[in-house]
Amino acid sequence: MARLLIIEDSPLMQKVIKHLATSELSCKFDLASTMAEAKQFIEQSEYFLALADLNLPDAPNGEVIDEVLAAGITTIVLTASMDDRKRHAMLDKGVLDYIYKENRDSYVSAIKLANQLLHNKHTTVLLADDSITLRTHICKQLQRLLFNVIEVENGLQALAALEQHPQIELLITDFNMPEMDGIELIRKIRQTRSRDTFPIIGLSSSSDPTLSARFIKFGANDFLITPFIHEEFQWRILRTMEQISLFKKITDTANKDYLTKLYNRRYFYTHSRQLFKKAVADDTELVIALIDIDLFKKINDTYGHDSGDAVLVQLSAILQSIFKGFIVARFGGEEFIVIIDKVAIDSCAKYFELFREKIENTRFTIVDGELSVTVSLGVAWHKPGSLQCFINKADVALYQAKESGRNRIVYDAE
Repeated sequence: MARLLIIEDSPLMQKVIKHLATSELSCKFDLASTMAEAKQFIEQSEYFLALADLNLPDAPNGEVIDEVLAAGITTIVLTASMDDRKRHAMLDKGVLDYIYKENRDSYVSAIKLANQLLHNKHTTVLLADDSITLRTHICKQLQRLLFNVIEVENGLQALAALEQHPQIELLITDFNMPEMDGIELIRKIRQTRSRDTFPIIGLSSSSDPTLSARFIKFGANDFLITPFIHEEFQWRILRTMEQISLFKKITDTANKDYLTKLYNRRYFYTHSRQLFKKAVADDTELVIALIDIDLFKKINDTYGHDSGDAVLVQLSAILQSIFKGFIVARFGGEEFIVIIDKVAIDSCAKYFELFREKIENTRFTIVDGELSVTVSLGVAWHKPGSLQCFINKADVALYQAKESGRNRIVYDAE
């Protein structure tokens, strides 16, 4: 698991940063007050990042920075002062950034940056630029921010890379490129991906004062003129990712059930209508399953609502893992719904039986121990008609599954 190393000699600041790290940090951390302690930690553990005080009792001239960098650890310097000479010296050594130790807010920023860098380790960036020199320089900057980077030379290659690597979360593109320029690339991408969910940052060395406006107008989230200074590039990237993360949190709050983290009923209806329209247009089948936990009221009455909630959360995780890639939603209290497209009913039946058996054979952890539960499923599959009628047929099938003994699957194909 990723770990953060914090090196700070002030007892007061140690208390502040320890409190912040404990409550806000998304990973484990170690706290050292001297270079000697830091060296011991480095020998014992691996760290993805170090927040290091520039001046320590046993390293008054920044020696700890050299020690941490020599261990291959991405480093952010904590300092009370930073003149231009120090700044250049630190950046030339390979330090990622520096944060002024002014007050508590400085440490809030440091922990926030650590969390963003931790997220970056699992984030892939697509870089499109025909200049090998500039592309290599930017790639190194992105890798210092712990991003995974895929490089291409032009817009056509960028579109192909997006198809081949769906995990890409950010595009950085130059303007002047052969075969397809940056603006045309953005226009193509924005036909299917919005700026709220897929950020794009434009680059250019052009002196054209209207170019930045054109990039933004056609869908870029931000624009940078090259060459740029280290800090500007870094913080433009990080702020863009922060904005996208904030938007995702807002949409998740609107679209997901607070307890199970599955999609909610509202999201299900919005997106299943889109799938339904496509199925009608393509004359293809959809499959819907309504799932209900058997005798769930008895669980709440016997073991309490906290135990009932625990069952809902654990069952939802299993449901999401088995039906990964499909829309899975909490439809009501103990009722769930799955809609599957582009999969034949015979193959879907295997998924449903796998899920039913998995639930039957799982011991669910509750407040005072463990218990077993079962589920009933009503399944309907569809050729063009009405979405609500389609759901109603699955509901009738679910009722039949309940009436015929529970812990079973009933199919309605009519």
